[in-house]
Amino acid sequence: MFIESEGGEMWSGRHDDYFEQTAQMIAEQIQRNRSRQRAKAVKYSREQAEQSRRIAHGNEAAELERLAVLGQIPYAAYKAGVAALEEDCDDDCTRH
Repeated sequence: MFIESEGGEMWSGRHDDYFEQTAQMIAEQIQRNRSRQRAKAVKYSREQAEQSRRIAHGNEAAELERLAVLGQIPYAAYKAGVAALEEDCDDDCTRH
């Protein structure tokens, strides 16, 4: 069935399907883009958290070394502390 519009063009009901399908495709593309953006944000957040952990571990290791050099902690305590930091970093790195 064709309907004449004000401008004299002929329209069929199939055009409504076209616009509906186009709107659906646009909505799906927007959803995919949002999902990708969320995934990128999560990845960035994890990278920032990992960088913060590395910095904190580096600071703790430097403090342990300083205390050992000054003789404020025994060398065995220094080695144990560094080993614990390395193990903690390994656990954090392999978990993701």
